[in-house]
Amino acid sequence: MANDTIKTAICKAANRLGFPRVACCAAEASPHAAYFDDWLAQGRHGTMDWLAKYAATRKDIRNRYAWARSYLMLSIDYPHELPAKLPPKSLLPGIARYARAADYHEVYAGKLKQLEDEIKRIGGPECKAMWYQDTGAFLEREHGAKAGLGWVGKNTMLIDPARGSWTLLALVVTSLELPPDAPITDHCGTCTRCLDACPTDAFPAPYQLDASRCISYLTIEHQGPIEPALRPGIGQWLFGCDICNEVCPWNRKAPALAPDVPEGLAGLTLARIFTGKPEHLEQRLKGTPLERAGVARLKRNAAIVAGNLKDESLLPALEQALMTEDETVQEAVIWALTQYGPKARGQLSRAQKYVTSEALREQIIEALQVQ
Repeated sequence: MANDTIKTAICKAANRLGFPRVACCAAEASPHAAYFDDWLAQGRHGTMDWLAKYAATRKDIRNRYAWARSYLMLSIDYPHELPAKLPPKSLLPGIARYARAADYHEVYAGKLKQLEDEIKRIGGPECKAMWYQDTGAFLEREHGAKAGLGWVGKNTMLIDPARGSWTLLALVVTSLELPPDAPITDHCGTCTRCLDACPTDAFPAPYQLDASRCISYLTIEHQGPIEPALRPGIGQWLFGCDICNEVCPWNRKAPALAPDVPEGLAGLTLARIFTGKPEHLEQRLKGTPLERAGVARLKRNAAIVAGNLKDESLLPALEQALMTEDETVQEAVIWALTQYGPKARGQLSRAQKYVTSEALREQIIEALQVQ
């Protein structure tokens, strides 16, 4: 079977399985390998040490899988609108759009495995193939751009000129020599809306991201305390961030998709996070991307949101959130209480009985002295 015929059969199989946009590129050395090394050397990956762990594989998949010849790249839309109705004080607007539903890793795993099997069947007994979605050592956006699914914009997102950037990426790497698709040109032009809108200055320059300053990284990947100087910029984002996507003019072309939000997620509020039992919160998060952050990190994030909101009705719940042995959570709650000024003096005074850390006690005393 000719390579063109094999590619056509594989693309049709992908379409049948629910992947409408499919494109191919060669599995070869990244032209941005030097930049990636420099990005790591500058620590712009933050505490995501796994990015450095397989750096050689990310730069060229053949360093790990010598048989790799092609990438089959897949682009998947996800809803970018909120439901028509939300429960009072729902935190859903502060959750990144991709995370407002069932975890996409679980949703697409079965279909991707079926596609892998189809590629092996079409390619014959010698064919090798492996699917990945945000789990392997791949520079997915670079491969997606090379395959012509879009271009990597100034905010480092892959932008499809026909639908914008509310998309997920997945891939299958294979030993088949599939004819590559042509990349498309960059259409960002002189626009800098994404760079200008970032409240934590996570873009040191166009097409460059300092992940250690990115709200998505800080609220999802980063463990431990978040740098106080970055907390005001987090605003009301509980999990992830969509700001650079929201302001991108290309997203006006995004297809309208009905959001399918789990009831437990839609009903999530700051008060429930602060006062709910861990097992109840875990049940609410189960099966969603928020499960990755876990209860403690979510409480840390919620405290920062509360500190930015300064909603006085949250003060009793914030005080209850101090009843934990997790010092990162306690520190975030104490910071949040200090943002309220004299209105939270009582909660701050009582906070001393909940903490055992001398550093946190000193932080409380210092805050009380300032008020």
